[in-house]
Amino acid sequence: MKNRLRSGARKVFRLEPVLFISLFSVLLLALLLQIRGARQSIGTVRQNHWNLVRNVRVRVGTGKNASWKKVTLPETIGNLPGGTTVTVSFRLQSDGSSMLFLNPVYSPVDIYADDKLIYSYGTQGTWPSYMPDPPTGAFSVKLPAHRDEHLLHVELVYTSPKSRSSLVLHSMVTGSGDAVLRYLFERYGYSWVSSLLFIIAGIIMCGLSLFYITFERHGLRLALPGLLIVLAGMWEFSENTMSVYLMHRPVLLYILGFTGMYAMLLPLIVFVQKFTKMEGSLFLSVLRWILEAAVLGSLFLQLAGVVPFTRSLYLFHVLLPAVLILIAVYMLYLGIRKKNRPAIAMFLAILVLAVAAVLELLNYYFVFTERNSILFQNGLQLFCLIILVFGCVEVRRNMELRYRNLELAHDIEMLEQSVEIQKERGRVLTAYESEIRRQRHDLRHHLRYLRQLLQDGKDKEAAAYIESLDQAIPAGTVTRYCENSMVNAVISYYAALAHSDQIRMEVSVRIPAVNPHISDAHLCVILGNLLENAEEACRRMTEGEQWVRLRTKVHGELLFISMDNSCGG
Repeated sequence: MKNRLRSGARKVFRLEPVLFISLFSVLLLALLLQIRGARQSIGTVRQNHWNLVRNVRVRVGTGKNASWKKVTLPETIGNLPGGTTVTVSFRLQSDGSSMLFLNPVYSPVDIYADDKLIYSYGTQGTWPSYMPDPPTGAFSVKLPAHRDEHLLHVELVYTSPKSRSSLVLHSMVTGSGDAVLRYLFERYGYSWVSSLLFIIAGIIMCGLSLFYITFERHGLRLALPGLLIVLAGMWEFSENTMSVYLMHRPVLLYILGFTGMYAMLLPLIVFVQKFTKMEGSLFLSVLRWILEAAVLGSLFLQLAGVVPFTRSLYLFHVLLPAVLILIAVYMLYLGIRKKNRPAIAMFLAILVLAVAAVLELLNYYFVFTERNSILFQNGLQLFCLIILVFGCVEVRRNMELRYRNLELAHDIEMLEQSVEIQKERGRVLTAYESEIRRQRHDLRHHLRYLRQLLQDGKDKEAAAYIESLDQAIPAGTVTRYCENSMVNAVISYYAALAHSDQIRMEVSVRIPAVNPHISDAHLCVILGNLLENAEEACRRMTEGEQWVRLRTKVHGELLFISMDNSCGG
């Protein structure tokens, strides 16, 4: 088992640079695409057979006091009571094949062309009852041809959301279906692909953690930033207008988007605890409990129809940046006061994310860019790149430590086997020495008897007696098979066992006294295991000759060992 672990660890060390570079490249590509998408959303989109709707007029309310005013999209109309009617009017050319792209935000809308209703979105009963307003939509409506020389008059009648006091009017585009799709990809496609890459990268990290855990139990830590990346990618994907337009599942994306945003810091806190070895930290545990309660509470209140995600969002606007700032300060404290080196590395990553969260909060209220989550998502991607580096370094360090421990355990095991061999050799030597002391004790009696035979002229009897004494003297305990004394001791021990079991043993070994590339302990364990297995196979034989043949040869700096033995069946 240990050999398999060592072999597997070596394979991981060889594969890790490739896996790390591949994963890092995926995340870096996602970040670059996200930045490109941000630039596209901030700047102007290159026109390609589509037209932005211009000369838009807006009227709030339906009473006599309601008046029209000209606006430039995108536009946010604030201070609206829930359910207020907002009418958007404009004129355009249409040949009967043009599509109008709309992106209503939590508001029902009826679309009229020349005073005729052509499409309705978000009518009552088309979304779950636990949602006070329909989810954000993204769709295209086919416009009829305008009559004669007149332009087509289009009116959009919105009902302002009940869950917020403002109505967001995004830019509208007309053109063919392909042109609308090209427009969406130019504006949202880069961040959409980025979100998919982010989800893929997170899944890869979770898979790598299962691969690492085979060799190192701390490899599971890599799954925590992987889960964070998956949740962040899920949030980004669900909020992307292109996802809504292509999937036609706005309710599902609504749930996934908010859940991903609310819950993504939970695996982060657990990862921080494990990475800094502060699992018992009460401070981090309290932050995690607060965040868990907030996530579960907001989910329960949404499903109960009490407080929608669009309102609990304001709580997380404060909670998420506050948690990140507190964690960053705590990491700095651990690094400076407690000399916790992993905490310093984590401080840098958390600081990037905390700054991005604060900037995103400012963007929500002061509107630096039309896309509300772009700044935080960019910061999150940069944070994940930093975490990936530190996470892989930490896992590799633990695996190297684990590998060294396995090597040390293996060395101890071999030394223990060598000690057992030496103990057995000592027992054999003790038995032989006891026999020699006994025979030395009797030697005086033998000499007296021989002297008497010689004095009596009984030379033949004396010679026969001497021959019998010679056969009774025990043989040497260790036979010299090669220049290495420890190897001689091991082979002699197993040769004696083979002789006692009537196993014929042939030995032809050439091993130097000193071997620079392998210790004597390792060599003795290897030879001992080979001889023990060979003799054990011979003992299981029920018929036929039992024999063992051991040969070694030195060629250059290589030692070749050949072991043959008889066996049954």
